[in-house]
Amino acid sequence: MLGELRARPWSASALEVYLACPSRWFIERVLRPATPDPDPEPLARGGLAHAALADTLEGLRTRTGSARVTAAHLRLALELLGEALASHEHRFPLSIQAERLPGARRRLHSDLERYLRYAAAAEPGVTALEPAWLELQFGFDEHEDEPPALDLGEGVMLRGRIDRIDVTPDGRAVVYDYKGARVTPGAKWLSEGRIQLALYMYAAQRLLGLRVVGGMYQPLSGVDLRARGVLDMEAGVALDCVRTDLIGTAELDALVHEALALARASAARALRGAVEPHPHTCSYAGACVYPAICRCGR
Repeated sequence: MLGELRARPWSASALEVYLACPSRWFIERVLRPATPDPDPEPLARGGLAHAALADTLEGLRTRTGSARVTAAHLRLALELLGEALASHEHRFPLSIQAERLPGARRRLHSDLERYLRYAAAAEPGVTALEPAWLELQFGFDEHEDEPPALDLGEGVMLRGRIDRIDVTPDGRAVVYDYKGARVTPGAKWLSEGRIQLALYMYAAQRLLGLRVVGGMYQPLSGVDLRARGVLDMEAGVALDCVRTDLIGTAELDALVHEALALARASAARALRGAVEPHPHTCSYAGACVYPAICRCGR
């Protein structure tokens, strides 16, 4: 089994799960027990939101030459969003009861519409960043032009799907990952084991030859729609973000390299068979997700 695992590329989310709880990683990513239940509602909603936004921005690019959501193109963006949600309607989870389905659809449509309005309103004061890559996947070998898996060093290969990469005309880039209402500021990435975005920043730099100056978790719901993460304050790129997420170039580079080291160390431990339970960090609630298997209460 360990030999087969060594031959597999890692996903950033799998590395994060291992950091949270090796036992949970083993159950979900190695054993992968079958379940009669459909995908949980938040997971299905997130997948639908990603697909709808990608279609919306790609539609903007086709119709206007740019995937940026601006005040001038907001009305078109909202029309494209409605069409995209309708085309992906089948992705709503089967677990939603029939009487709740209309409300769930309206809520998602409202959240995404609100995000597009926010993006259009923020546009005038923001450096000209163009969404150049949407839902970019690498390491899956599904398409001829797909980038390969990325070598993180020490035999650890990474594959993944990056939600969005915005680029300036001179090649400075900001990597985005869409989230619900809960987003993690850059200052907590390492302490909370949130290394996915840092790994995607490294991937965009190595695979696409970009100068990555920031990584942002973009909330699609909640009170505050400002993206959270890290942004190089010395790079000359202005974003509507929290001031404490602005850091220096050296600090940003150090953060990415520490995330890489954490990923390599975690993969090495997993491939030695270390699958002990960590119940206090297994879930957001601070409790074991699989108590009947791990029996942490003992």
